[in-house]
Amino acid sequence: MKSMWNKVKQFLLTPYGKAYLVLITLTKLYLVYKWALTYVKEFGGEAFNIVGASIQSGEYFSAAIFTVICAYFTIKAIINIFKPSQKSEATPLIKKADIEHVQS
Repeated sequence: MKSMWNKVKQFLLTPYGKAYLVLITLTKLYLVYKWALTYVKEFGGEAFNIVGASIQSGEYFSAAIFTVICAYFTIKAIINIFKPSQKSEATPLIKKADIEHVQS
Protein backbone atom coordinates (compact mmCIF):
# COMPACT_ATOMS: atom_id res chain seq x y z
CA MET A 1 0.00 0.00 0.00
CA LYS A 2 2.88 2.33 0.81
CA SER A 3 4.50 1.77 -2.60
CA MET A 4 1.18 2.52 -4.31
CA TRP A 5 0.89 5.80 -2.41
CA ASN A 6 4.46 6.68 -3.44
CA LYS A 7 3.60 5.99 -7.09
CA VAL A 8 0.52 8.23 -6.84
CA LYS A 9 2.57 11.01 -5.25
CA GLN A 10 5.24 10.62 -7.93
CA PHE A 11 2.60 10.81 -10.69
CA LEU A 12 1.02 13.93 -9.22
CA LEU A 13 4.39 15.70 -9.32
CA THR A 14 4.75 15.15 -13.08
CA PRO A 15 3.30 17.63 -15.60
CA TYR A 16 0.56 15.11 -16.48
CA GLY A 17 -0.30 14.72 -12.81
CA LYS A 18 -0.49 18.47 -12.37
CA ALA A 19 -2.74 18.73 -15.42
CA TYR A 20 -4.95 16.07 -13.84
CA LEU A 21 -5.12 18.11 -10.64
CA VAL A 22 -6.08 21.19 -12.65
CA LEU A 23 -8.85 19.24 -14.39
CA ILE A 24 -10.22 17.99 -11.07
CA THR A 25 -9.96 21.46 -9.52
CA LEU A 26 -11.70 23.17 -12.42
CA THR A 27 -14.48 20.57 -12.48
CA LYS A 28 -15.18 20.93 -8.77
CA LEU A 29 -15.01 24.71 -8.86
CA TYR A 30 -17.37 24.87 -11.86
CA LEU A 31 -19.94 22.65 -10.17
CA VAL A 32 -19.83 24.73 -6.99
CA TYR A 33 -19.94 27.94 -9.03
CA LYS A 34 -23.05 26.88 -10.96
CA TRP A 35 -24.78 25.79 -7.74
CA ALA A 36 -23.94 28.98 -5.84
CA LEU A 37 -24.66 31.36 -8.73
CA THR A 38 -28.42 30.86 -8.45
CA TYR A 39 -28.34 31.81 -4.77
CA VAL A 40 -26.04 34.77 -5.39
CA LYS A 41 -28.35 36.10 -8.11
CA GLU A 42 -31.39 35.69 -5.88
CA PHE A 43 -29.69 37.46 -2.98
CA GLY A 44 -28.44 40.29 -5.21
CA GLY A 45 -31.88 40.79 -6.71
CA GLU A 46 -33.49 40.96 -3.27
CA ALA A 47 -30.81 43.34 -1.96
CA PHE A 48 -31.24 45.71 -4.90
CA ASN A 49 -35.02 45.49 -4.56
CA ILE A 50 -34.78 46.57 -0.90
CA VAL A 51 -32.65 49.56 -1.91
CA GLY A 52 -35.14 50.48 -4.62
CA ALA A 53 -33.22 49.41 -7.73
CA SER A 54 -34.45 46.83 -10.20
CA ILE A 55 -34.18 43.15 -9.34
CA GLN A 56 -32.60 42.39 -12.72
CA SER A 57 -29.81 44.92 -12.13
CA GLY A 58 -29.06 43.33 -8.77
CA GLU A 59 -28.91 39.88 -10.31
CA TYR A 60 -26.54 41.02 -13.06
CA PHE A 61 -24.32 42.97 -10.68
CA SER A 62 -24.07 40.21 -8.08
CA ALA A 63 -23.42 37.58 -10.77
CA ALA A 64 -20.63 39.70 -12.27
CA ILE A 65 -18.95 40.31 -8.90
CA PHE A 66 -19.28 36.64 -7.93
CA THR A 67 -17.80 35.54 -11.27
CA VAL A 68 -14.81 37.86 -10.86
CA ILE A 69 -14.14 36.58 -7.34
CA CYS A 70 -14.42 32.95 -8.46
CA ALA A 71 -12.14 33.57 -11.44
CA TYR A 72 -9.51 35.14 -9.19
CA PHE A 73 -9.42 32.19 -6.82
CA THR A 74 -9.52 29.68 -9.69
CA ILE A 75 -6.49 31.27 -11.34
CA LYS A 76 -4.74 31.45 -7.97
CA ALA A 77 -5.40 27.72 -7.38
CA ILE A 78 -4.07 26.78 -10.83
CA ILE A 79 -0.93 28.85 -10.33
CA ASN A 80 -0.33 27.20 -6.95
CA ILE A 81 -0.65 23.75 -8.53
CA PHE A 82 2.06 24.49 -11.09
CA LYS A 83 4.30 26.45 -8.70
CA PRO A 84 7.34 24.37 -7.76
CA SER A 85 7.23 23.29 -4.15
CA GLN A 86 9.92 24.71 -1.91
CA LYS A 87 11.16 22.30 0.69
CA SER A 88 11.89 24.28 3.79
CA GLU A 89 14.46 23.25 6.33
CA ALA A 90 13.24 21.98 9.63
CA THR A 91 13.95 24.83 11.98
CA PRO A 92 14.28 24.19 15.68
CA LEU A 93 11.78 25.91 17.91
CA ILE A 94 14.49 27.70 19.84
CA LYS A 95 17.44 29.02 17.89
CA LYS A 96 20.97 28.80 19.23
CA ALA A 97 21.29 32.61 19.30
CA ASP A 98 18.17 32.86 21.44
CA ILE A 99 19.58 30.37 23.93
CA GLU A 100 22.86 32.29 24.19
CA HIS A 101 20.95 35.55 24.67
CA VAL A 102 18.95 34.08 27.55
CA GLN A 103 22.04 32.60 29.25
CA SER A 104 23.99 35.88 29.26
